[in-house]
This record gives sequence, structure tokens and C-alpha cells, in this order.
Amino acid sequence: MISISIYRNEINEICQFNISGHAQAAAHGEDIVCAAVSVLGQTTIIGLHEILKIDIEFKINNGFLQCKIPKNITVKQRQEANILLETMVMGLKNIKLGYSEYIDIHDKEV
Repeated sequence: MISISIYRNEINEICQFNISGHAQAAAHGEDIVCAAVSVLGQTTIIGLHEILKIDIEFKINNGFLQCKIPKNITVKQRQEANILLETMVMGLKNIKLGYSEYIDIHDKEV
């Protein structure tokens, strides 16, 4: 099972996300659920870091991905990050619609 935790601040902006586990929907290297979730998470990190130039904290290991958005970013960076992060969440929820037995999403305020 893939567990996804979305952490939001008091004004509902995503300040961190964690993705952990494996779907085990197919053999290693053939699991489209794991691949789809991984691509969304990693592409979001690339967008935040390389395109928006936000100095995020992130960790990527086998079966684990974590990303923290710093508090000291510009208003413009925050607005752009919000669009990117909410798009990622929409994509993850869309994957869950088709593969709910493999994905668990927790969206909560911290």
C-alpha cells in the first residue's frame, strides 16, 4: 500500500507531503501504480526546485519521498507552488479513483 500524507498550514496551503510504501499491484518494475505516484511526486519536486527555484527540503529513497516547503519564500513563489502542489494532489486523487486498494491519502492541517 502507498501511503500519502499531505500537510497543510492554517490557511490551507500545502507545507509538506510524504509518500511511502509500494503498491505491489504488479511485479517490481512493472507496477504502473507505483510508477504513476512516483512520477507525480518527483516531478513536483523538480518543478518546485528547478523551475520555481524554491530551496525545498526533500528526501527520496526506495519507497519513500518527502518534500517540505520553506516558510520564507516570496508571495509569488508561494502562489506558484500552490498551483503545482494542488495539481499534484488532484493527480494523486485521480490515480486513487482507479486503484483505491493500493493508495491511501491523508490530507490534514498541521
